Amino acid sequence: MERFAELVLRHRRLVTLLWLVLLVGGGAAASQLSDRLSFDFSLPGQPGYETERQMVATYGVSPQDTLVPVLAVPEGQTAQGRAADVAAVFDAVRSQLPQLRVVDLASTGDSGFVFADGRRTFGLVQGGQPTGFGPGAEAALRPVFEQAAGARGLEPGLTSYQLLAAGGDTTGPSVLLETLLGAVGALAVLIFVFASFLALVPLAVAAVSILTTFLLVLGLTFVTDVSFVVQFLISLVGLGVAIDYSLASTVCARPWSVRPATAPR
Repeated sequence: MERFAELVLRHRRLVTLLWLVLLVGGGAAASQLSDRLSFDFSLPGQPGYETERQMVATYGVSPQDTLVPVLAVPEGQTAQGRAADVAAVFDAVRSQLPQLRVVDLASTGDSGFVFADGRRTFGLVQGGQPTGFGPGAEAALRPVFEQAAGARGLEPGLTSYQLLAAGGDTTGPSVLLETLLGAVGALAVLIFVFASFLALVPLAVAAVSILTTFLLVLGLTFVTDVSFVVQFLISLVGLGVAIDYSLASTVCARPWSVRPATAPR
């Protein structure tokens, strides 16, 4: 390690230039990486996974791409009594969004689409398999469904596996923004520890290492599927290890001074 450090110091300008190239290349790769990551979960042998595979094989859909629009009629009325209005809402969805598959009470005649209170009914809407955390088919369905329901005096609601998993919010900060927020907190701690501009060194190391890893993973996505979870692990581990190693290097470079014991009289 000593010889390696001496080599780096002798060629510090070249090393610095290489770091800058990797930093810029990694930044460019980070903006493209999310679109190439896989959002598929595979848990062979688990009941939920096997059931989902059977649903895909039988019906061509899965819980991942199924939306559940719900309609409620006013107090004192029933969904069966307003069947024509309910059917018109789902027909509006079919006509305006032909790329979606819609199944409801009117198309099946199945009373199982009506809730026990009799005032609410639901449908099943399938779109394409999701490719990310974005709203997907929900973004197209919601305005059409709500407008059609409101025009007929019905109260609309919309849920799905994806919406429940996201807590009802389909937007959020990017991985890089989340990393920057974590870096700001880490910087506050490092300023307290170093009390100098050295506090920026661990973050510089983290920036280069994280973005360089993004660049390597982007190349890996052309060879095999890579889970989207990887991007979060890269940011978390990259930031943590950079800070940890920087603190360890500081301790090794500036060991604690030990005052010699006073000789007994």
